[in-house]
Amino acid sequence: MNPDEHSGDCSPDSKWSPNLHPRDSIPKLFLMTDSFETGGSERQFVALAQSLNQAAFDVKLGCIQRRGAFLGDLGRVPEFPVGGSLYGLNSLWTRLRLAQYLRRSRVAIAHAFDFYTNLTLIPAAKLAGVPVVIGSQRQLGDLLSHSKSAAQAAVFRWCDVVVCNSQAAADRLVEQGLRKSRVVVIGNGLTALAFGETVPALPRGKALLRVGMIARMNAPSKNHKVCLRAAARLCGRFPSLEFVLVGDGPLRPELEREAESLGLKNRAVFLGDRRDIAAVLASLDVSVLPSSSESLSNAILESMAAGVPVVASRVGGNPELVGADRGMLVTPNDDKALSDAIEGLLRDPAIRVALGANAKRFVQANFTVEQMRDRYEALYARLLQKKSWIANREWSLGSSTRCESGIRIALVAASQRYVGGQSVQADLLLRNWQNDPAIEAQFIPIDPPLPRPVAWVERIPFLRAMIREPIYLASLWRGLKNVEIAHIFSASYWSFLVAPFPAWLIARLHGAKTVIHYHSGEARDHLQRFRGVRSVLEDADQLVVPSGYLVDVFREFGLQAQVVANVVDVTRFRFRERKPLRPRLVCTRGFHPYYSLDMVVRAFGEIQQVFPEATLDLVGKGPVEASIRSLVHELKLSGVNFPGAVPHDEISHHYDVADIFINASSLDNMPVSILEAFASGTPVVTTAPEGMSYLIRNEHNGLLSPPGDARALANNVVRLLRKPELASRLAFNAHAQMQRYSWETVREEWLKIYRTCS
Repeated sequence: MNPDEHSGDCSPDSKWSPNLHPRDSIPKLFLMTDSFETGGSERQFVALAQSLNQAAFDVKLGCIQRRGAFLGDLGRVPEFPVGGSLYGLNSLWTRLRLAQYLRRSRVAIAHAFDFYTNLTLIPAAKLAGVPVVIGSQRQLGDLLSHSKSAAQAAVFRWCDVVVCNSQAAADRLVEQGLRKSRVVVIGNGLTALAFGETVPALPRGKALLRVGMIARMNAPSKNHKVCLRAAARLCGRFPSLEFVLVGDGPLRPELEREAESLGLKNRAVFLGDRRDIAAVLASLDVSVLPSSSESLSNAILESMAAGVPVVASRVGGNPELVGADRGMLVTPNDDKALSDAIEGLLRDPAIRVALGANAKRFVQANFTVEQMRDRYEALYARLLQKKSWIANREWSLGSSTRCESGIRIALVAASQRYVGGQSVQADLLLRNWQNDPAIEAQFIPIDPPLPRPVAWVERIPFLRAMIREPIYLASLWRGLKNVEIAHIFSASYWSFLVAPFPAWLIARLHGAKTVIHYHSGEARDHLQRFRGVRSVLEDADQLVVPSGYLVDVFREFGLQAQVVANVVDVTRFRFRERKPLRPRLVCTRGFHPYYSLDMVVRAFGEIQQVFPEATLDLVGKGPVEASIRSLVHELKLSGVNFPGAVPHDEISHHYDVADIFINASSLDNMPVSILEAFASGTPVVTTAPEGMSYLIRNEHNGLLSPPGDARALANNVVRLLRKPELASRLAFNAHAQMQRYSWETVREEWLKIYRTCS
């Protein structure tokens, strides 16, 4: 790339590839970064700029400071310096010149890539009338001053979207008041070189162990000193241990003095800035990143791509990358925890190999530069189409790039006002689709809030339903008018007639396709008793269920269903091994008859006879709560707690403090609560209603007992408490299958369903 343009002037510009398309038939995309230093954001800027389809976008680059090692990869890039202050006269003049440049260049998309370009490019693009304006949040924002944070929040409101490279960064923006629909998550991308075999940059000795940290030395938040203190703890335990610090910056002299004061003069090697990161990683046994703030770390991604196990602090987006089977997370700012984790890996080569291999597969599946490019190109295309950009009539992405232009769907389901499996699933789908350019999702609650004058009716079930139904029907008529697909969550019996049926009917009247997403384990009885339901299910464009059990049930009635697993947001749950295993039980099922909480309580009574210190948390609400409380009182049980209905954002705490998950349902399908227990490492003891065997293999990832048999349920819990090694094996086996329920997997399955409809 070598755009022949001059610094900050407004002279006519040249294109990258002028012979590919007529000049005005493809949109001009302007990407702007602060500088080209050897940082993560700068590396991603260069990777994106070099990978974009030049037949689809006329790409132009700009910067605030034309300096840095990466600049040589891009040729002469126009510079728009702001001087010493973002708010001074010089910076205002720069924005005016930049706006003039954008207008004369007829830029269709202006994309700011970091904090300084957010505050520079976004106002200039709005002033220039650029159709699509995009901001970026590539850090958490917690290190910004209050004034900087407020200034950035203000300009973000002028953007069509703000792209974050992690869900953690996106969540912070939403917490600060930016609308969810304006926030998109697109992760970083690595080139093929990051995954290849490389000759080590440093010689490998047979007995030598080497730990490395890759980070610029320009911010205390990178916590180099925590790394050095951890190194000092470890050097006495490993005579052939070397620590390598890669990076440079103003803090380097101070860090070198710190290393010497800790006795690490001959054990800590400062390599400075390196362009051969893959070769450096090939020299390491463990990679560490103890930062106190991270969004989506390139150092972690590159280490994982190289198959080097990672120890990182549990902050920001790090848990989105470093799962329990891909590395280790530790408490931030704790050099003892860091050294203990490193020591565990250094002493176990097999674990290092396994974690490294898992990490490499994960990054290859989710964070390649091709995936990043495709997501950005799809986002650009969708936003241009949304703005009805005039040249779109002549422009397409070409055969080399598939444009996911945003299938318009409406999710029809229960809201989070009533915590339950379906509402949790609907909320997870909505939140994930809102960050995905392939889908434009909206939500229509089957339980819309009642107007204030009749809000008191909420306490009277039948009357509540009578008053709510016309409000719901009106919201369906409005909400389904302009969507392509109605994604309708469905339970059974009368609730099917009250909620899914009218949604299916109104979607048909509007000409929308329908996906009926059926969850109830009562399907067989429902279809036998409500025979008219079959015609509705047959008419749906897709019938989707979360388990093979329901596929088999529907097949009995001549209905073909597709399986799309429930999704679990594994980043919300902390996997931990229970050592020691304590008699602390939890059940997170609603207080409904088919969940048989009376069996749970009776089983607990028998468990407490063997383990008097045992406790039981019954997390939930429902119509039989009063009778369950009475049973606890009747059996004179102690240690039974009723935390009530817990918001989904807080449910992970109840799994984390418990040591065994107990369930006694008489009817079940694919309970999200058990999947959440799997994600948390809480071993599962449950009854075995018909659908449960599709999820749990007895003695492999849980223990099963006959439904309605409290004593058998209790005996399985007692067995686990007496054999904690069995509990550990069950928990690890259960956690190993969680990838099946991750968003990365489930997303592709839903896209296939939607594309089949459309």
